[in-house]
Amino acid sequence: MIAGAPVYAQWQKVALPAPYDTEYYLDIQFLESNPNYGWACSQERAVIRTTDGGLTWAGTMLPERFFESVMFLNPSVGYVSGPGGIYRSTDGGRSFRDVTPFQMDRTIEQGWGCFFLNELEGLYFVDGCGGLQKFFRTTDGGSSWTVFLGQVSSSGLSDGIIYRNGSGFASSSGIIWRTNDFGRTWNVFTGTGPKYWTEEITNINSTFLLPTAGNDCSGMLGEGGSLRWTSTNGSSWSEFQTGNMMFGSFLIDEQHGWGVGTGRAVYYTDNAGASWQLRNCGIEGSSDDIYFINPNNGWIAGEGIYRSIFDRPPTLVTLDPPQDTIKMCEGESVLVRGSKGLVNYSWTDGVQGDQRILSNAGKYVITALDPITCFVSLDTVNIYIYPATTPKILASKPKVCFGDSVVLRAQGPYASWAWSQGSTSESITVSQAGDYVVTTVDTNGCTRVSAPYVVSIRPPVKPAVTTNHPLTFCIDDSATLSAPGGFVEYLWSTGETTKDIVVKTQGQYAVRVVDDAGCIGTSDSVFVTVLNIRNQIEVQILPGSSDIVIPDHVVGDQKCVSITIRNLSDSTMLVLREPHLLRNVFCSVPLAQLPLVIGPLSTLSLSICCSVLDTGFVYDTLEIPDTCSSSFLPVRSHGFGNFFDGISRCNVPVGAFIYRAGSSYRLSNPFPVPATGNIRLQVRATSDAAGTSALPVSANIVNTLGQIVAVANVVSFREGSEDVTNIESDIQHLIPGAYAIAVTLSNDTVLRHLPFVKAAP
Repeated sequence: MIAGAPVYAQWQKVALPAPYDTEYYLDIQFLESNPNYGWACSQERAVIRTTDGGLTWAGTMLPERFFESVMFLNPSVGYVSGPGGIYRSTDGGRSFRDVTPFQMDRTIEQGWGCFFLNELEGLYFVDGCGGLQKFFRTTDGGSSWTVFLGQVSSSGLSDGIIYRNGSGFASSSGIIWRTNDFGRTWNVFTGTGPKYWTEEITNINSTFLLPTAGNDCSGMLGEGGSLRWTSTNGSSWSEFQTGNMMFGSFLIDEQHGWGVGTGRAVYYTDNAGASWQLRNCGIEGSSDDIYFINPNNGWIAGEGIYRSIFDRPPTLVTLDPPQDTIKMCEGESVLVRGSKGLVNYSWTDGVQGDQRILSNAGKYVITALDPITCFVSLDTVNIYIYPATTPKILASKPKVCFGDSVVLRAQGPYASWAWSQGSTSESITVSQAGDYVVTTVDTNGCTRVSAPYVVSIRPPVKPAVTTNHPLTFCIDDSATLSAPGGFVEYLWSTGETTKDIVVKTQGQYAVRVVDDAGCIGTSDSVFVTVLNIRNQIEVQILPGSSDIVIPDHVVGDQKCVSITIRNLSDSTMLVLREPHLLRNVFCSVPLAQLPLVIGPLSTLSLSICCSVLDTGFVYDTLEIPDTCSSSFLPVRSHGFGNFFDGISRCNVPVGAFIYRAGSSYRLSNPFPVPATGNIRLQVRATSDAAGTSALPVSANIVNTLGQIVAVANVVSFREGSEDVTNIESDIQHLIPGAYAIAVTLSNDTVLRHLPFVKAAP
């Protein structure tokens, strides 16, 4: 616990009976010989008294108003004085008799304080701001008075002290007066500063403490005030400006003093006026006088009567829980409360109130005020959040093969584990796919939940062996066995480690593969049968060629070619019954020539024909069955169109181009002949429902084989509601013959039905 401020003076307002509880009191005094007796006088003509040390009070109302000073010499005899005059009581303050000097004109002269050495001998201090200072003196309890006149202008006489050796002092605005003959005569002892209203004087040896109010003689001008202190009999002064009008002062000793005034001004010094502390705890309004029976038993008169309670220790704020440091897990919170009975609870981060919930790390300080002692105290709690140790699941391998298992382990120092599948061990072995979560409690008691760890089981690895050849073949033949691609390792039953192997011997073959996760799979075995025979057929084509090429021909026409078949056997006849083309659409093997019967080591010819029905190339494959396996030979041919010309009825040369044959011929639209210079074409297109149109983006001149022989220029533009494209190409360099314009549209459509003929020059 750390105190937030020094211990303030503590004051408690005493309960007064009506109507005395609403008075403004200007002076208070207790008997030094018996402090149970005390009196106070008010601005509203009241005098109150206590006989039990201030526990209870009774009062009397005098006929005049405004009593500034009260002084009792014993429990019975005392005086009150002020602008209303001076009054004497012989019954402890129950009643008073007016003993105001007859020389004083109460209508124009301002009386103030009084001081008595005994029941009969004393002084009454009058005027000075509007005239001369008047020191009235009596030796018979006020029955008669003598007066000494001071000669200082504009200095209001207010208070005085007479000692038993005859010396004494009195205060007026800015002046201290001195007497050495029990107050019969007076002279100026020292000046204290500007002539501001000085309502009271206190003195111990060479030390004086004076309060000032306002900025003029009577304290009626201005609102400021000060406390003036000298420890050198007035040769030097220190002055503390309070900003309040100061009316009362009291010296405890030559180091300690008090001053009171308006606006709850209660100031204390413990270093001979070098510095002052505001000690007004419990004071509710302005004060006019302060009096101490002893250093710890003080009284203040003003807007009520207050007594000191310096012996009460302040109530300090404490936090519950009382730990200086509270340690928590992340996500937890704690309710902290400040002790009750205080006010103005606040926290250093701006939060108000005596309690709050804390969940973030940091230092939290609460301050609070004890309303009785005005002591501000504070307490501190530090919130410590344990470092986050969210468990991370580690796997013994990154990927799990089918039929295999993986070990999952929670990384970190933990006291207990709870896996989502029920296990409570540090690690688990799993072979099933799924999401696995572990809840841990660490050594600090914090519960943490891991992120899900997804275990994926890879499907079984089962490679399938494929072949490019039937698995039954003759001697000297072979087959290629292939495993699927994408694996990192291959191991055949032959010991080979390539993806593909060539086999020539009979037996069972299988391959073992390893994928990128290390998963292993083995294929089913395939059986290769090697027949103890050889193929009989040898096909002889033109030297340097591996294809059977049928001569090019006009669409609708037919061309044939012959190939030579040789019987490789030296003892067996070869009967070739079913050679055939796989597509058998445009090309075929004429059946009339079958079967071919070829003697040992002999040869015969086999004809193959094609009839192309459209311009361009056609392709097929000839299969010739043999003893062990078939031979496969590519077949290709090319068709081209036929050009016809004539004279129209308008005596204009026209031509036509056959580009497809069949049950009926397909002819191009007639076109001018000859075309000798440039070829021009215009394409118009309208937008579809989506607002787009397919415009030509490129155009090429192609021959009857579809080969590009020239590139045309393409220019597109908008004309009304149509998109228009002009296509133009120079064909002067082309040899005479049939050509077409192949146009590619913006939607990737290709138009090839725009033929023309380049005529001879």
